[in-house]
Amino acid sequence: MGSGTHARLSLVALLATTGIARVVASCAESAPPAEGPLDAGDTGDMAESGTVLPPPADSCGAGTWCRVELPSTRVSLNGVWGSGPEDVWIAGSPHITIHWDGKRFVRTTVDTRKALSGIWGSGKGDVWAFSTSQTMWHSQGFDGDDAGWSRSSETTGLTNPDKRPTPILAMWGTSASDVWAVGTAMIGFDHQWWPSVLHCDGWRDGEPNWQPSDTSFGDAPRPEQITFNAIHGNASSGVWIVGNGGKARYSAGWNDDRTAWTPVNSHSTRNLNAVWCSPDADVWAAGEGGSMHRFTRADGGEYAALTVDVPTTAVLRALWGFAADDVWAVGDAGSILHWDGKAWTTDGSIQGLTEDLFAIWGSSTDDIWIAGRGVLLHKGSASLPREIK
Repeated sequence: MGSGTHARLSLVALLATTGIARVVASCAESAPPAEGPLDAGDTGDMAESGTVLPPPADSCGAGTWCRVELPSTRVSLNGVWGSGPEDVWIAGSPHITIHWDGKRFVRTTVDTRKALSGIWGSGKGDVWAFSTSQTMWHSQGFDGDDAGWSRSSETTGLTNPDKRPTPILAMWGTSASDVWAVGTAMIGFDHQWWPSVLHCDGWRDGEPNWQPSDTSFGDAPRPEQITFNAIHGNASSGVWIVGNGGKARYSAGWNDDRTAWTPVNSHSTRNLNAVWCSPDADVWAAGEGGSMHRFTRADGGEYAALTVDVPTTAVLRALWGFAADDVWAVGDAGSILHWDGKAWTTDGSIQGLTEDLFAIWGSSTDDIWIAGRGVLLHKGSASLPREIK
């Protein structure tokens, strides 16, 4: 770790007691590079849900990164999201979900042996975990030591013509009745492309009502041959999706049973893995080879892309920000970058960080989480509670 100011929280007791001997990364295109998911027949000696981590020994100092100790570098934490500093969720491979309530970590499980590629929620009582094994799980929030995960049905609009769901790579939304999911472009036995963008406008008879959203433009939209790796949005910029081949689309949102998507030229053919929409309507997208693009809106309302220099050529995999001059990007080989409104710079405060980083989220500038292959980092204020009282 280098500097002793980087306090260490221990997850060893939490995950080591679960007997995770073989945990590998997801094979998602936008999610972590694959080492292959744990075989469904290899069950290991996983502990029951509700395993609790002992309180951290010390706290993170203000403005410093804290590394959470993991039992093995083969643990892959692929997603992180929270509704606030006392409700943070982490998901990974093969079926790890961890909840932080501001005082302790608790591990729960979902009914799969496959890697979870990410986690997202619209609020404390509406949390989704998703997988490239073409399945989603839903929780109504953490209660005691239980997340109450339930598998999303495969018969409620999530299926393609071959009756198999689309592999999900990312989710985002504005509420429990406005949820988006994007994923892998696949072709069916009928030689038709399946939709890689889905929308849920609420629940029907206890099941989420997923519907496809065709992303091609024109009078007769249809599914495109594009894997979309990331999605984000806000009231200023609308909903944005980015994906392979440098493709980018935006929309004003779901309108009854369809969405009108507008293409934006990123001036790149490199795969885009991440997107983040600034409150001032600027949009950032990042991906292969350290590619970084800033989309700005002209007076006429149209977006134009500008390629922005970054101090790395590593693959960038996730973006998160708090303001137009406060944006973070993470990626392979321990890459942590920050935008201050003028330039992207490397955050080199964590000496010896070489792990691939897959996800970043924060409730504020004093509460930022980064997840990756064999690594979990937190940057928080000294006033943030870090131990069980």
